[in-house]
Amino acid sequence: MNTLLDSRVSDKLNELHDLAAKQQQHDFGSLTNAKRFMAVSPDQGRFLNFIAGINKSQHIVEFGCSFGISGIYLASAAKDNQGHLITTELEASKAETAIQNFSAAGLSSLIDVRIGDALQTLSDVTKVDLLFLDGAKDLYMPVFELLYPKLTVNALVIADNIDKPETHDLVDLIRSSDEFTSVTLFDDRMLAAYRRA
Repeated sequence: MNTLLDSRVSDKLNELHDLAAKQQQHDFGSLTNAKRFMAVSPDQGRFLNFIAGINKSQHIVEFGCSFGISGIYLASAAKDNQGHLITTELEASKAETAIQNFSAAGLSSLIDVRIGDALQTLSDVTKVDLLFLDGAKDLYMPVFELLYPKLTVNALVIADNIDKPETHDLVDLIRSSDEFTSVTLFDDRMLAAYRRA
């Protein structure tokens, strides 16, 4: 089964991508962080869903929920894999909107939304098959270090916006590690890494 084909999921994703596109056509720079769509593109979302499906990831963790677009893609894969998603967001208003979007997509039962500082909200995570980093760029490394001991064999680590200088320490660490095989995608803006057994 491909949950992305469920009409509740596809309709909500289409709506959210349309809203994100309209926002970017207007004065994106004048919006506060709490109102900005910081969303993956449809192609990036489908990639996240695909790679989580191929890897049969059940324990998925997302740093940076925003309004829930990437979470819908990841939770759809989690549903297909009989798993779940833990996602975290610092901005409470964004998290509340994401919760509404998850409900509209019919995925709420699979998603644990945690509001606050990710270094606290994710501190009790016990197992990670896929880690998606898409929150504050200067926290990529601290969040990775927090969750690294919880990564399973064959886990995936995916980081968006790696063109930002604040992410380079993590990118350099993963690229230089014998433990990971990695590739950059989407005009070198996304890193996907596979932890070898």
